Amino acid sequence: MNATLIAQKRLHQSLIGILCAISLSAFIYLEHFSLNSPIISTLFAIVGLFLYLQLSAFGGLVCGGLIGILWFYWIALSFRYYDIAYLMPLMWIVLILVYGILFLFFCAFNHYVYKLLTLLCGSFIHPFGFNWFIPEAIFTTSYFTPSKWTLVLLLLSLMIFSMLYLKRFYKISLLWLPMSLICIYIFTQQSSIHTTPSPLKIKTLQTNIPQNLRWDSNNLQEILDSNLEAINLAIKESYDVIILPETAFTLVLNHQPKLLQTLQEKSHKITIVTGGIYQDGFYQDAETYNSAYVFEKGEMQVLHKIILVPFGESIPLPSSLANFINELIFKGGSNFAKNPNTTPNSTRIHKQDFQIAICYEATREEYYQSSPKFLIAISNNAWFAPSIEPTLQKILMLYFAKNYGTTIYHSSNASPSFILFP
Repeated sequence: MNATLIAQKRLHQSLIGILCAISLSAFIYLEHFSLNSPIISTLFAIVGLFLYLQLSAFGGLVCGGLIGILWFYWIALSFRYYDIAYLMPLMWIVLILVYGILFLFFCAFNHYVYKLLTLLCGSFIHPFGFNWFIPEAIFTTSYFTPSKWTLVLLLLSLMIFSMLYLKRFYKISLLWLPMSLICIYIFTQQSSIHTTPSPLKIKTLQTNIPQNLRWDSNNLQEILDSNLEAINLAIKESYDVIILPETAFTLVLNHQPKLLQTLQEKSHKITIVTGGIYQDGFYQDAETYNSAYVFEKGEMQVLHKIILVPFGESIPLPSSLANFINELIFKGGSNFAKNPNTTPNSTRIHKQDFQIAICYEATREEYYQSSPKFLIAISNNAWFAPSIEPTLQKILMLYFAKNYGTTIYHSSNASPSFILFP
């Protein structure tokens, strides 16, 4: 094969990879720009999976690399706040390589069954524990129920369609595809789980404080006053519960006895759930936790984060290498301590059970496996603003909510707060 034919083949494979990546990423951007509808999301998912089955190994490399950027480019935006913005291009290269190689593996053999099985394994492959690539999440805003069964059935349907079409059974293939899609829709809808919202009147709070201003001591009093004003307003509006975002109180909250007393007093009128830093002492090497504080009827409960963000809150590497990276990149900053308890945090509010998740935890399956009816999630998305990160986070939370029948109450800084019903 001469160089011209090789170049043409590579160009064709690259084009399929690019179109596949765009189709499999469209659901995020359509949702982000409020252009989504179930029919559009469904069509893009079908086209994306069809193109995936046509990928060569080289096309898979192109597709995966582009997906790494389209889904996760925003990870590098947090570097702005560590004075290492110059490393952002390096992060993008890492994303291209990691997901490009992953899809190269997915498409290493040009066999439909192999591609089906490898893509199905995709949601179990978590580089450094980061689980935000879940292939079946592409169905979350579509007509199909987002599940692994849906992914398998759709890939099987498209496999049969492709084989019939290649064998020139055009009429049969064109009849097969819509009929099989209708059957898959009916089948997956029967497995859908629905639930009802809590009878409690719950207020989710959105704040909009840029990350570079949140921890500036000059802004501390204004932030405290704003939080207390929001609580007072919720009391006037007769809410039972108010949820403030992750680290809404930008200080070591358990070292502030007067503020704690104020919150405990207010909790006789309204239950307060808020994020805050916790330190288990006043000495220099005291363990520091990213925590959720629950104030109810004058009592306080503190729930430490269990699953830390890889490289954001903890370096998932051997301690010697992690310490080196902390010194080199994060200026000697230490990791957050992890709650030794491996059971997802939960509490009872007005005699109802709530799972409590802090940011990244709300997109981890561990927090849904017990099928909790209600989950409270608190986030700070200012690290990545403006970007698609909050949209992808919301879609993943909706994915788990639909699979486990959980109603989610989410408060956030720098992105919209919301309530999700499966």
